[in-house]
Amino acid sequence: MNTPQAIAGWHWIQQGFSTFKKKPFELLFMFFGLIFVNLGLSLVPFIGAIIPFIFGPTLGMGIMHACRDIDEGKPVTTGSLFVGFRSPAFRTLLLLGVLYTLALLAALACSIPFDDGALWNYISDPSKADPKALVKSKIGLGMLIFFAVYTPAAMAFWYGGPLVMWHGMGAAKAIFYSFFAVWRARKAFLVYLLAWCGLLSLVAFLMALSGGILGVLILPLMLSVSLVMYCTFYFSYKALFNREQSA
Repeated sequence: MNTPQAIAGWHWIQQGFSTFKKKPFELLFMFFGLIFVNLGLSLVPFIGAIIPFIFGPTLGMGIMHACRDIDEGKPVTTGSLFVGFRSPAFRTLLLLGVLYTLALLAALACSIPFDDGALWNYISDPSKADPKALVKSKIGLGMLIFFAVYTPAAMAFWYGGPLVMWHGMGAAKAIFYSFFAVWRARKAFLVYLLAWCGLLSLVAFLMALSGGILGVLILPLMLSVSLVMYCTFYFSYKALFNREQSA
């Protein structure tokens, strides 16, 4: 486990854009596949809202796998998105997804005593949300509590997928190592987050400055940025861990 310098956070973003430029169509094809699979999973009755989170680590490893192949000069295959399902670590990845979903729900539940369930109700069914009632509610406090609880959970699951699939770790060990890896790289992650905030703010400013002329580019631009973010996950993992075994 390595401790990168703060500037590494910016380098991850640069590497993410560089990877996207090498294979844009292949990566976009996989990303659209990821979106459609998640949409399909969300249509499952009763539990559709949480299934995409349960399969998140498994499907996310497909993008990670593709980024690794591009980084190593290998071709990207159409089946890369489902590489996690074919991996011997599939059951552990699924367990990781279940634990992450429980952590997410627990973080949301922690906000209920502070905002009288405003955040929980809004996320559960946004269509029923009353904007005026939300303004008067304590949803802001609920969001603060949610992020205070969710942030350490996110740190614990951030590298869970690759540690399970590429390092053969169990779920508990992967969660442990992921949390402390992110903590040790906290300065790099701070730069990473600030850089993304700056880039997204610049894009929003240019969109506003254009007077709506560039509005037609919003959807493809946001999809591309989201995909680049996925690519940066791989390079941050690569900077923090020395991969011993590929799968």
